[in-house]
Amino acid sequence: MRAEMLAVLFILGGFVPLIDADFVLRVLTTEDGVLTGRFPDSLLLSLPPCNYSGQSVDLEYLNVNTNEYKTLSNIFTVNCTNGISTAGSAALSRNLGYQVTNLTNGTEYKFHYKIGATNSSYVLATTRRVFDYNGIDEGLPARSGAMVVITVILSLAMFFLLICLILSTVMSTS
Repeated sequence: MRAEMLAVLFILGGFVPLIDADFVLRVLTTEDGVLTGRFPDSLLLSLPPCNYSGQSVDLEYLNVNTNEYKTLSNIFTVNCTNGISTAGSAALSRNLGYQVTNLTNGTEYKFHYKIGATNSSYVLATTRRVFDYNGIDEGLPARSGAMVVITVILSLAMFFLLICLILSTVMSTS
């Protein structure tokens, strides 16, 4: 009985974030026509639906690693062209979505849009983890003795083959 009740609570708990949401927010993927929505220092978020056209959008996000909370006010205004949601801002990527910049490499964030009293669903996204290129070891590894021996043997064999080819050509013509 307790296990069944626990299973029901887990299932219902999965829908709790969606109860407060008026529309769905997500990180853009290849299905949206972008190569990736995740970068080392930024993320591409989907735009609000067209029924919010003409309204200003605020973005609230939480850095999960440091619990630092930020609000970006009036980041763009929702516009609609032929039923497709677009926005007028320099931070937009070809009107596919809003690019949140100045994020930290390899960090998890929790985002949601706020349009007046309307809230989007929360989306949990992580920026890509990249490593400093200065940490790459560019030195050549040491060669083993066997590699040197094989190289010398092959070089001498090629030299003797060329000498034999030259001698056979000279001897066959005379």
